[in-house]
Amino acid sequence: MKKADRFKYEWLGGLLLWAAQLWALKSLPADSYWVVILLLFSAMFLMPLSRCLWDSESRQKWRLEVELGCAALIAVSFITNSTVYVIPWLAVRSAAAFEAIRNSTQKTLCDPAELTLVAARIFPAIGAAWLVAHRANWTPWGFDPLIVLLTAAHFHHAGFTLPLMAGLNARANPGCWTRFSRVAILLGVPLVAAGITCTHFGVLPFVEPFGVTVLVLGALGVAVSQIQRGLEKESGVLARMGFVVSGVSLLVAMLLALGFGLRYVFPNLALTMPQMWAIHGTLNAFGFGLCGILAWRGRGAT
Repeated sequence: MKKADRFKYEWLGGLLLWAAQLWALKSLPADSYWVVILLLFSAMFLMPLSRCLWDSESRQKWRLEVELGCAALIAVSFITNSTVYVIPWLAVRSAAAFEAIRNSTQKTLCDPAELTLVAARIFPAIGAAWLVAHRANWTPWGFDPLIVLLTAAHFHHAGFTLPLMAGLNARANPGCWTRFSRVAILLGVPLVAAGITCTHFGVLPFVEPFGVTVLVLGALGVAVSQIQRGLEKESGVLARMGFVVSGVSLLVAMLLALGFGLRYVFPNLALTMPQMWAIHGTLNAFGFGLCGILAWRGRGAT
């Protein structure tokens, strides 16, 4: 398949499939509908669209079809209220994580740029496990079901697009700034999850704001790097616009995340949780994730 035809296939296939879910899942409770839609946007659209940024062309076509099929079953799981339909997605993401680990070399483990790209394939498997827990009505450690769903979404977005963009920026412009961003993101994503757990149990209350601060600092580095890519004249106009929109969207989204993470210290700075997933989540998915991936593809990162 030609590169241009493959792009249309990935774009139309994922987008049409995701758009169909907007209608199919309209009966979901209002407090979880948009969270599910954003999670599906990553699974059906962002992940297949970004695969060529690291995968060999010869293996992309069949993997795209398999991933789209398994992602569609996630929606079926919500429609039928059955756990079994989400198991294939866990299998696909676990296989991707295992392959990333298996193909890692000692050089990869010592190179934060490559390590973040590996993390972008591992973290979604954790999100898929939490998604299975949510569909099975499991409440690990007594978490509210909505928190379980939000954790799954967190690892499908912050655990995917952030390390992906950090690694791509590090490849394009290695230096102290991008190195700091990579390390902060690798630490920040699991630290935020650990901090939420600590807050839930009422212990070590400093872990959550600390983890959020680390993640936000790393994300701000990625935002600045994305904007810098947008100022490079060797990229096309559309790619440059995509980088700028991606960087600005991430900048705003992470400032909101910082305010929410410090809500116990500065309560007036925090949005409510529904506002967070409506504004912060949308900015991350469409502004940062989608525009960023399209910009990297347009820049010729494949």
